[in-house]
Amino acid sequence: MTLTHSILNRAELPVPEEVDSRWRRAVRDRLVSVDLRPIGPVALYGSVQERNLGDLLITDWICPPVEGIRGRNVARRDDDALLLFTASAGRQITEMSGKAVVLRPGTVLIMSSRTTGQFVIPERLTKRTVKVPMTALSPFDTGDGIPSCLLLETARNPLANLFQDFLSSIDRHVVRMSAAEIEGTRNTLLVLIASMIRSSQADVGDSDLLPLLRRQMEAWIVTHLAGGAIRVADLAASHKVASRTVHRAFASTGDTVGSVVRKHRLAAARGDLVNTNNSIAAIAHRWGYCDSSHFGREFRREFSLSPGDYREAHGFA
Repeated sequence: MTLTHSILNRAELPVPEEVDSRWRRAVRDRLVSVDLRPIGPVALYGSVQERNLGDLLITDWICPPVEGIRGRNVARRDDDALLLFTASAGRQITEMSGKAVVLRPGTVLIMSSRTTGQFVIPERLTKRTVKVPMTALSPFDTGDGIPSCLLLETARNPLANLFQDFLSSIDRHVVRMSAAEIEGTRNTLLVLIASMIRSSQADVGDSDLLPLLRRQMEAWIVTHLAGGAIRVADLAASHKVASRTVHRAFASTGDTVGSVVRKHRLAAARGDLVNTNNSIAAIAHRWGYCDSSHFGREFRREFSLSPGDYREAHGFA
């Protein structure tokens, strides 16, 4: 786990332009792209504490009064990820498709990074977020699929309560953990997240054919990833639809078949780097890269480290 901490500014001092920029960049990198606007005369300020649990981004925020708007075009530019929010003070009101949910102490908010809408933080808010790449969650059983938005009350939902307690306990123990224990903690957190989603399926109303088909085809991709090239024609034949329907299903979430395959290949390769002693060349070959150089370029673009450096930092095999 890596840890950085930055205090952006104090409320009583003017906030320089570069500090405002740092805050916006943290929101974009640790959550999603959004058009942020301060409420009142004070520019954006606050504090951010960052932790990386493998490929899971855990962030503690102290947020100023602010509002944000997230449109469809902006949402399509972001990576496909799941966002989880908890709060210890204050509230955040999020509105989408005519529905409003309120993040406050005692709740867990789960949202897709593709969700559009607007939010407002009317007063100082202290919250923790977890950004989970969909590729990291895909090996775990989430039932019928990922909700666009799901709000759980910890007092009524034992799994949500357990998730919040487990997330809080990470801070106390992670400094003593080995790389193997950190990876195990990551996987335990993913099991809890998948279980929360699966147990709340009655709250998820998504009967649209294309999103359902999209999820089924992505599951097929994960299953067949090690078998060679993934072709649109194979997806179409296996699901008894036309190739143009395959393209439409992935386009409905702003993706292409190629981009989804690429993300899953990188996620699978990351797992091998952390969990096996296989050589980098063998891992590259297993997951369909031309050679180690090709794999290295793709991996560095996604994780900002070479495969060797990533293994040294996170591997335990």
